[in-house]
Amino acid sequence: MKRKTLIRKAGKILVWICSVFLLMAACGYLFLLYAARGYEGRVSDHFDGSHFFNPDSGGHSFGDMVKWLWEMQTVSWPEWIDDPGQPSPPEIVASGKLRVTYVNHATVLIQIDSLNILTDPIWSMRAGPTSWLGTKRVRNPGITLERLPKVDVVLISHDHYDHLDMPSLERIVERDHPMILVGLGVEALLPDKWHDLVRGMDWWETHTCEGSGTVFTFVPARHSSGRFPFREDLTLWGGFMIESRTGDQVYFAGDTGFGRFLESMRNRFEQIRLAILPVGNYEKRWFMKDQHMSPDDAVQAMLLLGAHKCVGIHFSTFAEHPEQAIDAHDENLATALDKYRVPPSDFWLLKFGEGRDVPAYRPGNSGPISFRLPDEDAAVVRRIGDSGK
Repeated sequence: MKRKTLIRKAGKILVWICSVFLLMAACGYLFLLYAARGYEGRVSDHFDGSHFFNPDSGGHSFGDMVKWLWEMQTVSWPEWIDDPGQPSPPEIVASGKLRVTYVNHATVLIQIDSLNILTDPIWSMRAGPTSWLGTKRVRNPGITLERLPKVDVVLISHDHYDHLDMPSLERIVERDHPMILVGLGVEALLPDKWHDLVRGMDWWETHTCEGSGTVFTFVPARHSSGRFPFREDLTLWGGFMIESRTGDQVYFAGDTGFGRFLESMRNRFEQIRLAILPVGNYEKRWFMKDQHMSPDDAVQAMLLLGAHKCVGIHFSTFAEHPEQAIDAHDENLATALDKYRVPPSDFWLLKFGEGRDVPAYRPGNSGPISFRLPDEDAAVVRRIGDSGK
């Protein structure tokens, strides 16, 4: 039995290595298409002159990757899920109103300030470099592209295939010609003909939307980037804070682990009406904590930020590396909400395609609470809510 287990694990690693080289061969022409060098710019606290990095973490080595694959114990997901239909979102919302619609994965329609803002759009059947190579979805997006209202702004958190899906983005640009906000270096991955639509942004850099006056700030995240083997972290990852002309703030976290950057955000943004936080693909924790929040992390982030309402994203769409059941986030989120005494009515898990109006901001979800950063062995206690907010 032990011999069979070792053979099975060795076979799993061999398959992974072969897949890497297959991916390299399939994408070889893309290596020629894109410049050999990555982003070039000044050195900073998250850029060393050639690669971006997380100030909170040293990241993972190749040995860590092999260990993760060796220890991986996947859980079966359904082959396919048919979700009930949902009403189409409105074409636009009135001033002062805020509506959020969950499409799938990290794709969310945010309607505010008479703007329609779309995050990390993906409608493709697979998240990968081609239509036949990549992780396959297990359910349809909650809204078809045809039912999506005109998009004014697209926010891209980073360049991983499940967040920067070129076929979906091409269809949206062809139809709506939206402004596209991305992290530094990601603009080089987009067609030159989109030059006037695309804005590359560093952490804490802002962009003001003409007409509405809505301000977008590219904020830090604890994650990574890369679309090709051995070409990691050449572009910048992050989240976005959206600030309306009425003072409301909406935080889209993208892909991120829990980190100290959240404290910096709390000091800068004091009226978060809605936080959109990832709650899936978080096992094994020793490996994933640098990339993805767990539901417990997400609730802590909500309290740390003092967000009025939260929406969970990044779950039950692509079976990327399923080491938890497809619905594990439901149970784990319920446990975390009870642990931190947060009403379930304040942290939503929307159905695919479901839209909901977000009530006006009111203070009240900001602790005090004790917590520790997930990557530290010793508890690092912070008192949340002592700022008088």
